[in-house]
Amino acid sequence: MTEQNPTEQAKTRLRRIEGQVRGIHGMLDRMGDDPCGDQPERAGGLEAPGGEPCDSLLTQILAVRAAVEQVGLIILELHLQRCVLGDHPLAEEQLQDVRAALKLWSRLT
Repeated sequence: MTEQNPTEQAKTRLRRIEGQVRGIHGMLDRMGDDPCGDQPERAGGLEAPGGEPCDSLLTQILAVRAAVEQVGLIILELHLQRCVLGDHPLAEEQLQDVRAALKLWSRLT
């Protein structure tokens, strides 16, 4: 399997994010109009009306957030390559160093 170019990587990740967001929307639909109403206790946390665990919703939101951050890193890398460096391309080793620095920075924020 060939590696996708950064633009296609970003598009693929965005399609996955769209699916995750649709899943969250469905989870919210199953919760009903009063997600903080009478919440039965279940092992490991609260369960919203309709049987959707609240912690599952939060987990999905965090997954979407992390995925969006990864798309942001891809787009930032594209920006650096195409707009900032322009006629001054980096050697592959330097590009790997930039990628590593961006990933490190993303973990700090």
